[in-house]
Amino acid sequence: IVPMFTCGLFRSNFALAIVASSGSSCPARRTGVLVPFTSGPLIPVEAGDIHTREPPFKHPCQLICVINCRLLTSVRPHCPTAGMKPEPAFTAFDSRGALQAAAGDIVEQVLSEAINARGRAVLMASGGSTPGPVYQRLSTADLDWAKVTVGLADDRWVPADSDASNERLLRSTLLTHAGAEASFLPMKTSDDDPFEAVDEVDATYRGAASAIDLLLLGMGPDGHTLSWFAEARGLDDAMRPDGDAMVAAIDAPQTEVTGPHTRRMTLTANAVSSARHVLLLITGQEKRSIYETASPDLPVSYLRRYAGDRLTTLYAD
Repeated sequence: IVPMFTCGLFRSNFALAIVASSGSSCPARRTGVLVPFTSGPLIPVEAGDIHTREPPFKHPCQLICVINCRLLTSVRPHCPTAGMKPEPAFTAFDSRGALQAAAGDIVEQVLSEAINARGRAVLMASGGSTPGPVYQRLSTADLDWAKVTVGLADDRWVPADSDASNERLLRSTLLTHAGAEASFLPMKTSDDDPFEAVDEVDATYRGAASAIDLLLLGMGPDGHTLSWFAEARGLDDAMRPDGDAMVAAIDAPQTEVTGPHTRRMTLTANAVSSARHVLLLITGQEKRSIYETASPDLPVSYLRRYAGDRLTTLYAD
């Protein structure tokens, strides 16, 4: 452990892991969110207050460092000598505020690394109350926002100024302050029906959705994620593993979860499969139980299979 890591030795197959100390002086008391960086060099990490513990090295590609007594990110190795397939990461936090802070740090790190490696970054973002504070926090992040493209993981087929619109959420949180410099891709068009607009939206999203650096998602108490609702019209197109489309139109059965807005536009399995990192935020014991015991036929189970070891799940009660 040193005050500065210069990560020139770490390329696409290696990893830098940053965790929080379990020492009594550290308020975080948490270890390991895993976020793989699979291309380009990692950015050097400057350590402020360093708290260390004996690193449990399980593989020669792993290093451990703690910065400012708070979880930032960690990176899982994709090393051919590991001898086993990495499992998706699941980390529980003591509070939703801690989850949101960690999620913001992860997104910022991924976007910064993408800009450094490829000159551009693509973030696809979901709606909901949990990611709202994450977006607000990110809006002031020290990123070259002019090189960031922001799109929607899904949206209700409502006007952009509706309280139910995910576009409105992003425009009022993430796309303010420094984040206002980012390019934004809306999903809603002037068409009355999302099924009439799907080709137009697919053309808008095709380039960015094929190069997603981070896809940020939530999950409902019915096991849906994105706008993948069980028994919805359009679901087969959305979840088809061999499909070519990047977006699909959805008309879901009305439930307490969907509310009155059953018509949606959503990213597809094809887009999920293209994402370098998938970050899933879950809150509440009910949702955790669904996540851990989900039937293979639930949409979140399909997400876990499509995302594989690129999926990181953060949980708080």
